[in-house]
Amino acid sequence: MKYLNITAFKRHFDNPLFDKIKLYLIVIADLYERESIISYILKQINIKSFNLSKFSNQSKLSSVISTFQSPSLLGGEPLVIIEDIDIFSKQDIQTLISYVKANDVHLIMGAQSKQVANPLYSIIEKKGLVFDLTAEKIWEKEKRFTNFIVEKAIIAKKNISAVVIEALFEKVGLDLALIEQEMDKLITYVGEKKSIELEDVHSICPQNLKESIWKLAEAIVWEKIDFNNFSIEASFFHILISAIRYQLQLGYKIISLIQSSKANDLSSYFPKIYPRALLKKQEIAKQRGAVFYKKALKTLFEIDLISKTQNSNFSYLLDLLKTKLIYLSNDANIIA
Repeated sequence: MKYLNITAFKRHFDNPLFDKIKLYLIVIADLYERESIISYILKQINIKSFNLSKFSNQSKLSSVISTFQSPSLLGGEPLVIIEDIDIFSKQDIQTLISYVKANDVHLIMGAQSKQVANPLYSIIEKKGLVFDLTAEKIWEKEKRFTNFIVEKAIIAKKNISAVVIEALFEKVGLDLALIEQEMDKLITYVGEKKSIELEDVHSICPQNLKESIWKLAEAIVWEKIDFNNFSIEASFFHILISAIRYQLQLGYKIISLIQSSKANDLSSYFPKIYPRALLKKQEIAKQRGAVFYKKALKTLFEIDLISKTQNSNFSYLLDLLKTKLIYLSNDANIIA
């Protein structure tokens, strides 16, 4: 089965037989939204009956298969979560398809696009559930986020008008992670007041926040790695981590194309990057090499995991990330 909007998808869990579904594929471009939907699914099912395993960057398909085949000492049936199936090669995807066809397993997967998800897409649509928002129109997305804001306000026992919501969109754009964090700040900021007003949004929500964070991430990855000249609120830690991850993945893709002798045609792979900027990134990627980007992504994943599983100070984690990235960068320069 397949759902193309959030209302129909959530209605699926009203059916008492929803737990018969064991395979889920979440196709959403934004990683944070994908993670939110995966978290929603986990809240609906009885996770106490399962032994959860999560796979991300640098994971091997053999580890996924081994998880299904090896019973846990803690008990519980294996439930595997793969946030982005793009971490696997096409051959690995074919192997995964064969395994899913032949075995009755619990698996939740995420993908950036339908193209990335193929040919798993059609298999899961027949055997499990696909939730695909890639064809969502901009006004549909705005309506979905409006409903999210209203629901969050209701839970906090606050009123919020359409005018205030529009002002919030103007400040942070249609970015769920930023919207959620700004709503949390607004709810705290208004205190005992029953309503979130326009002046509250103007007082506490910074202008062009998303643009500044992505520029910061680009500077961190592609220039001299240095966090000292920038300041960022701890509440936006995960947005920055996501932006840095994107830039590191971009660097890894560039060096991979260079190593596969496709450097002469890089512009066709990155049509949205200006040629001069792409040439600069190409030179930096060549200097640092693939090992730097692999290790940097692994480090980023580890720090992100710490931030989500332990009560850690975000400022400390940013300092730790900077130290490790500088070390990896210097090590790459010495090797080069």
